[in-house]
Amino acid sequence: MLSIVGIFNSCSSNNKEEDKQYQTIYQSLKDGQSKFIFKMDGNDFYKTESIFTGHLEMLEGSFTMSYFDQFDSNVMIHFGGQKWYEGRPIKATIKLDNGYSSNVMFGRITNKAEKLGAGYLMSEGLITFKIFTKEKFVIVIVGKAKKYPKVEVSDPSYEVKATIVCKNPKFDVVDIDGKKSFYGQ
Repeated sequence: MLSIVGIFNSCSSNNKEEDKQYQTIYQSLKDGQSKFIFKMDGNDFYKTESIFTGHLEMLEGSFTMSYFDQFDSNVMIHFGGQKWYEGRPIKATIKLDNGYSSNVMFGRITNKAEKLGAGYLMSEGLITFKIFTKEKFVIVIVGKAKKYPKVEVSDPSYEVKATIVCKNPKFDVVDIDGKKSFYGQ
């Protein structure tokens, strides 16, 4: 698994190279598993051995994703908009609303015995769906996050770069035509 993260870390603006990296991660996963590679200020946020599972829900007006790994780390993504699924690629702006609600939230347990964790809310940025098929999702997130509960404008921000690769994810398509929303290879 370390070699997969190493492949991801190599910088390349070449789309073919990125596609190879996504495919290598994808091939390492079992059905229903996902890899969430989050970097905060250049450092790994999740353990390299973390494997996430969860659920996706697609509605006419929104997309929701809720995933957990074997260490009780979590990622939640939620955004909406009229026909959000029609863009190619699908993109959603990350924003922090009312000081305590974001469309990207992520966290991890820091001390299981004392039930302590570190949670972050993305305050700005962009979610881009590179590949969006029933078999494979590749999502890239770039932006800034703030450590909860200190999420005011004056509180420190952390640079976030993340890649999410899902293999045969569990999802519900509620009131939209999935054929109109899926694209990629």
